[in-house]
Order: sequence, then structure tokens, then C-alpha cells
Amino acid sequence: MSATPPPAPNPSVEWTAVKALFDEALALPPEQRQGYLLSITVDADVLREVQSLLAHSTGQASAEAAFLDDGAAALITGPGAALDADGLGEDALGTAPELGATGARRAGTGPRTSPRTGLRLGPWQLGAELGTGGMGEVFRAQRADGAYDAAAAVKILKRGMDSASVLARFAQEQRALARLNHPHIARLFDAGLTPDGLPYFVMELVEGRAIDQAARGLSLEARLRLFLQLTDAVAHAHRQLLVHRDLKPSNVLVDGQGQVKLLDFGIAKAIDPGQANADAAASDITQGGQRPYTPNYASPEQVRGEPVGTGTDIYSLGVLLYQLLTGLRPTGREATTPAAAARSVLDEQPTRPSALSPGLIADPLWLATRKRLVGDLDNILLKALEKPIERRYASVDALAADVRAHLAGFAVSARAPSSAYLTTKFIGRHKATSLASALALIALIGGLGASAWHGQQVALARDDARRQLDAIKRITTDLVFRFGDTVTTLPGGAKAQEAMLKQTLASLQPALTAAPDDLDLVALVASVLGRLAELQGNTTVAAPERAAEASATVARALALGEQAWARQRGDWRFASWHVRTLVVQAQLLRGQGKPAEGLVPLTLAIERCDEALATQPPPEGRAHLMAGRGGARLSAAQLNDQLNMASLGRPQEALRLYALAEADLRALLAEGPLLDELDRNAVPGDPSTEAFLTHQIGTILGGRALVQLRLEDLPAARREAEAALVMRRANVQREPRNVVWRDGLMVESNTLALALLRLGEHAAALDAASTSWQTATELAQQEGPQSKWAGSKPFLAPQYGRALAGVGRHAEAVVVYDLGLAMWDGVLAKGPNNNAARRAAWLRVQRAKAMAALGQGAAAQALVVSALDVLRPLTGDAAVGRDASLALAEGLAALAVWQPARAAGYRQEALAALGAAAALRPLGADQLAVMQAMR
Repeated sequence: MSATPPPAPNPSVEWTAVKALFDEALALPPEQRQGYLLSITVDADVLREVQSLLAHSTGQASAEAAFLDDGAAALITGPGAALDADGLGEDALGTAPELGATGARRAGTGPRTSPRTGLRLGPWQLGAELGTGGMGEVFRAQRADGAYDAAAAVKILKRGMDSASVLARFAQEQRALARLNHPHIARLFDAGLTPDGLPYFVMELVEGRAIDQAARGLSLEARLRLFLQLTDAVAHAHRQLLVHRDLKPSNVLVDGQGQVKLLDFGIAKAIDPGQANADAAASDITQGGQRPYTPNYASPEQVRGEPVGTGTDIYSLGVLLYQLLTGLRPTGREATTPAAAARSVLDEQPTRPSALSPGLIADPLWLATRKRLVGDLDNILLKALEKPIERRYASVDALAADVRAHLAGFAVSARAPSSAYLTTKFIGRHKATSLASALALIALIGGLGASAWHGQQVALARDDARRQLDAIKRITTDLVFRFGDTVTTLPGGAKAQEAMLKQTLASLQPALTAAPDDLDLVALVASVLGRLAELQGNTTVAAPERAAEASATVARALALGEQAWARQRGDWRFASWHVRTLVVQAQLLRGQGKPAEGLVPLTLAIERCDEALATQPPPEGRAHLMAGRGGARLSAAQLNDQLNMASLGRPQEALRLYALAEADLRALLAEGPLLDELDRNAVPGDPSTEAFLTHQIGTILGGRALVQLRLEDLPAARREAEAALVMRRANVQREPRNVVWRDGLMVESNTLALALLRLGEHAAALDAASTSWQTATELAQQEGPQSKWAGSKPFLAPQYGRALAGVGRHAEAVVVYDLGLAMWDGVLAKGPNNNAARRAAWLRVQRAKAMAALGQGAAAQALVVSALDVLRPLTGDAAVGRDASLALAEGLAALAVWQPARAAGYRQEALAALGAAAALRPLGADQLAVMQAMR
């Protein structure tokens, strides 16, 4: 490379355009470059910069690969591009031993001295210069204050490159790194200004090789484990709301201990914490120009210049994994220019890895490796590399979960979970015990009590049968307790889980018949039945029509549980499922309109958690039992008071129980080491313990919001609902395919919409109601016509419709109201129902108000009059009287506006209705405002 340094870049130039044109020209023979540049239409400043770069290059395309990946590429930085977009950051923060030090890689020498060598910056003293580029210089540094001995890399911005836009980019990189604390991300140690006023920051110095080089010669499993270290780092960045956007081998180093270090967050993008899917971001932090990217590792949306998000990193991770496993990139293998490489991302479909020809692969063991890619790894890679964002993995955690599942021999989500596939996977993991369990079942069914043998043979047969029964217990325990949650929360997972549990019970029943006094077996069967009952009776994943089936399963589970409790309560797994079965029984009783009876099993559940905790279970067991007690208290709070659900109307008792439940769950959430241990022992694909606890606390906050609505404390209801929604969104962002988390998002968004509507904040209410409505739509489509979500929209319709009307979208509101009316009218068609009658009449009042806004005054008045005829007789009903009175007052207030001649009479009746409602429970601020207006 020329010894003459290139001139400082012009900060007004669009540098990504410079880089793209430079790459295209460089691919041509030297004698053709100038003619090519003069033959195309291009901005004069861009042309001059490209010509300058070419003049200071070696002039040879083969040598310029390093030039583009190192300091020279950092020259191509300005508005719309990224700080060190292609090299200064990655080379400054790591050295490649096989290539020599960073400086040698760049200039043909080694780390060199500089006028700044020896300079003290805070506790750091600069040593040799590791690299330089258009944006800045990077030095090796040593801790010099005696606090501890450590080396670091110090990046200093160059004089002349401290314009406002570049300083902003430099500050952005500091902020990005400061938010990240992960063992596989190069750490930010310090930041500040040099004595002459130039910004600098101090980074962890990583000495290692690019991940693709480090992976050469490793086994398939070792390469996958390296990749999982990288996914952990990227997932951490996403949880800190940062997208890397430039994942490529030279930004991922592997040190001498085999530890991955992710570098160069200089072009990281901050994503909106309010988005469930950051790929929908409407704007980007790099304003004013094409976004930076490395063509061979860029996603289709980056190439098209569209908004980017977490899906962008997922695609790049797919490219990296493809390269780690095959040695080739999935697209652009014949591209000779960056532009061609970028086009290949859009136009080429990745070849299925196992279908790659041996002639393309340098690995001498490729034929053996290729066989191992068939199936799961093929599917994982192709899913990560889907061109439409929505068809890729929903999160990095989901991608990593599939890789971990493959390594452990479990089913992966990238492949349809057929019975044959799941069975093959299970048997593959447990070949010996699967055979043993089959033999055990045959032995137990065919002759556990055989008496044809003489004494010694009988004893041997009995011992053998006992060993076989123990094998069954071990397999079932793993199946039910260890592997069950993995699929339950995934789309369609509840159905697969239920089928598995029923098959398990069918296998266990002969053993239980043969050994009815084996309390270990009794407790195990009770636990399997409890898990089945939870699926059948859970209002989140099961249709209400299954309540009778669930009740029968609960009865069997509890009968066996009572038989085993005294002797088995020290078995925390059994105790946990016994408690959860009692909670299911309470929920079923509530569904029958019997909240007082439902409190009986909940009280027993809390007592039994305390009994089991008194046996001093191991930390894992203590965590499960505390979570179970918190869940039982939560359910008890709901039975004491919950808006629009069968409850006892005791809000203060509900708040007391919510506080106790929250204390249990937050105490667990604070035990970081315990949560980490639980997650380490979890099965790949299981929700994290933190996510589960966050979900439960979100449910508590949402429940408290409903209590505050009943108490007419609207600001408190809003605060609780907003806090709950923060937790719901965090969980959905963490695990977007989790059905339970998404259901929680639907519920809490609806609760927040309720509070905001009553506060008169219609635009914010529409945002919340739209989230709830859309989530319900997606879940109904996904889970089918028998799921609860298929029937949830009529319950959401009042909030969504009123929010639409509140912002003037009255025609849309009418359509939504009609959806709710169709359901309640259907209920009334089956027989008298005061609650359904009150709800339908109130919806007709809402519909009439929207009709009036659309100019349909006469029809609106007639509809309200008919609704009031229904509401008046209901005002004396003990259950619905207060709500009927409020709805009556709302309809009368509308008529008072539409019929001025009769307004006085309507106002008088409305005031009487509001007074009747206030006598039952104090009015809220919005209702008092209506009363004041009526006066």
C-alpha cells in the first residue's frame, strides 16, 4: 500500500456511495478503472473521493480485500455511513496471530510508535499504535494507576473528523457499548477526552482469530457451540434494544481459550422498546443516506434500504452459521463486486447445505458432514435465511433454542412436529431406557403377578419388574416435568402436549393396576393427570367447552394426590403439580359461577405449599413451590374481585392477596444465581424462569388494574395497567412465538384501553385496543376456531369500538360494535340472561352514538330508545343493577342532546340513574362529570 496517506475525507460526501463505487472500480483491471468512472453518471464529489482512494491503493484487487476490511475502509465514513463501518473497530479491538498484529495487517509493518505513545488518558497509558484510518487511531494501552494490571485498546478520534455528525456517531458507539455487559461482547472500560480535546474510549483488547478461521478443523458440535456463544451475545444486545447490523467473521473473534468476542457496535441501531417486533421500525438512526452494510452478510432489507431490526441480525447469523458449517456463503459465491454480492442477496435462493457438491467444499470430511446436515440443520439454516422477515426465526433466542435442541437430540421448531418425528427424537435420546420401558410395560401387563416359578425365580422376576417399573418412572418424570413446557407454549403445542400426556397415562395405567400401593407411582400418575387437567381447564389454551372433561381429570388427579400426600409431600415435583391441580379446580368452579367454592381448594393449595416448603426441598424445589404459592394467591385474589368475571366483590381482600403473591414472585425474581441455575438445567426451548416470573407479576399488575377500575381510581388503574403492559411486551419481545405471553399482551392491552377510555385519552386508548385486537386476530388464526381467541373479539369489541369512535372513525366503530352485538344476541337467543341483556343494550347505545355522528340521527334515536327499554328493568338487579344504571344514564344523556324539547325530562331521569349507581358504589371522575353536565 502506498506510503502516502490518503487525504482527509470530505464530510459532505455520501460515503456509502463512495465505498460502493470504489468496490466496483477496484474489481476492474487497473487500466479500465478511470474510463469506467468517467462513463457513468455520479456526483462530482463522490467521483473525486473514489479517484483519491484508488490513487492511494495498491492498484490490485487481490491486495485490496484487506484494504477494504481494514483502516482504509474507515475512511469511507460520513453522514449516512457508520463509524468504522468496515474495519477500524474490528481490527483495533483484536489481533489475528496468524496474520501478525493489526498494524502489520494494514501497513506491512507491526505495531508502531506514535507521538501519542506514552500519553496518559485517565488510568490508561498508551503504547504502540495498532492501527489508523480516516476516522481515528487505535493504540494498545496498559493500566497505569496500579489498581490492577490489564491491557486494553484505546480508540481516539482524529483531528478534522470531529464534526457534529461524526461526534454523534462516536458518542453513539460509546452509548451502545455502555449498555452491553456480556462475556461474549468486547467490553467498554472507559471514555473521555484527550488533553487536546479529542474523544476517546477504552475497550477490551481481544487477541484472537475470526470465527470462520477458528472453526476450521473443529467437529460439527464444536462449531455449533461456538455459534451459540455468538447468539448469546447478539440476543443480549437485542434485549438491550440494540441491533448490531454488521455481523461478519471479522467482527467475531475467538480467543485462545475458545471464547467468542463480538466486536464493533459502531453501526448498532437502537430499537424502540415499545415494539414487539423491531423489524417494523419506521425510522433509522442513520438519517440522510443509505444505511451501511457488508454485502456478503447483509439481509435483503438492508440491501433494499428498508428499515431494519432484530430480523436483520438473524439473517446475518444464518449466513455466518452456513459459512461455519460448509465453508461457503449461502449466496453470492460467484460475485466479483460488492454490487453483485448485494444483488445476490435479493435474487439467489440459498442452496440447501446438505445438497452442496463436494467439488465446492475444501473440507476433506465433507461427505460425512453433509449427511449430518440433512434434516434439522438444513431446516434451521434455511429458516434463518428466509428473505421475508416474517418467515425467519422470530428472535435470536428462538434460533439458538433450535441449535441447542439439535445438539441435545430434541425436536426443532424449524421442522413440523409430527408424531413420528417427535418419537424418533425421543428414542434417539433414550435408546436404552426406551427399550427398557417397552419391556417393562410388556412384563407388567403380561405377568407382573405370575406365580409359575419356584421361589428364587419369583424373587428374580419381581426384582426385574421393579427395575423395569423404575425405568418407566424415570422416563415419565423426564417426559412430564422436564420436557413438557418446551412445546406447550408454542403454536399448536398444547395439542401436542395433550396427546403425549394421554399416551403416557395409557402406558402407566397397567403398572398402576398391578402396583396400586406404590405411592411413587401413585404420585406420578396424579401429577400427569394434573398436567393434563391444566391443559384441559386452562382458559388461556383450552376452549371453555372442555370444562366438564377437565373437571373429571381434576377429580382423578386429586383423589390420587390425597392418597399420596402424607408420604410424598417431600417430593417437590409431586407437591408442585398437586398444588397446580388445586388451582385448576378453583378456576373450573369459578367458571361455573362459584367463586366462594373456588376459594376452598386455593386455601388448601396455599397450606400445602407451606407444608412442602417445610420439608426443606432443594433450591429448585423451593423455587417451584414459592412460584406455586404465588400463583395460588394470585388466583385467590382474582376470585375475591375481578371486573367482568365471577368474583366475590371484595376488592380490599383481593389487593391484600395480590400483594402477597407479588412478594413471593419478586423474592424469586431477585435470586439471580438461582434463576441462572434453573435456566442452565432447563430443556432447550423452555421459557426462561425470568420470563415466567415476569409473566406472573404482569398478571398481578393487570389484576390490580381491574380492581382499581372497580374502586374508580382511574389514575391508579392506568399506572398498574401500563406497568403490566411493559412486562407483557418484554416477554413477547423475548419469546415472540410464546402463546401464553401473547395472550397476556392481549389481555393487558385491553385493560389499559379500558382505563384510558374512561380518562378520555382516545388516541392512546386506540393504540392499546388495536394491539389487543390484532393479537387476538393472530392467535385465533393460529390456534383455530375452537380456541378461546376465536371467541375473544366480542369481549374486546366495546373497547376497540369506543376507541375508534373517540378518534372520529365512526363507520369502523359500527362494524366492531356489531361483532359484539352478534355474540350477546346469540346468548339471549338461548334464554333470559340479565348480564347479556345489559351488555347488548349498552353496546346499542354506543352504536347509536356512532350512527348519529355519521348523520343517521333518526335511526340512532330509535336504537337508543329500544336499548333504554331493556335497561330500565335491569337497574334493580343485584348483579348488574349498577352497570345497567350507568348505561341508562349514558343513553339518556345522548337523547337529551338529540331531542332538546325533551331534554329536561331525560336529564332528570339520568340524574336519578346516576344517583342509584352512586348509592351502590361511589362514582368515578368521568361519571361525576356526566352528572355535573346533567345538572
